[in-house]
Amino acid sequence: MEQFILFLISLVANLFSAFAGGGAGLLQLPVLIFLGLPFGVALATHKIASVALGVGATLRHLREGGLQRRFVVFILATGIPGVLLGASVILQVPGRYAEIALGVLTLG
Repeated sequence: MEQFILFLISLVANLFSAFAGGGAGLLQLPVLIFLGLPFGVALATHKIASVALGVGATLRHLREGGLQRRFVVFILATGIPGVLLGASVILQVPGRYAEIALGVLTLG
């Protein structure tokens, strides 16, 4: 049953994310935590799924000529270090504090 709930939430979240350009994690990450995954595991699971979905979307936009390479390079050059730093920092934060921070950031 848990997999079915996660399937439905992910389907809806990614459908709206495709329309809006992001935001699926606002639903998926809390659902993974609600289903019992520890914060770090839920975050890693969500990020792997996000990367896989992002690669697919990127390839589609590349084929259709909808990307400006100059901006892609800039975003990657600044985004990758930010992601690596954020992943390193979150691993040092106790799970309960990370969950509280997620709630505050989601609501705020």
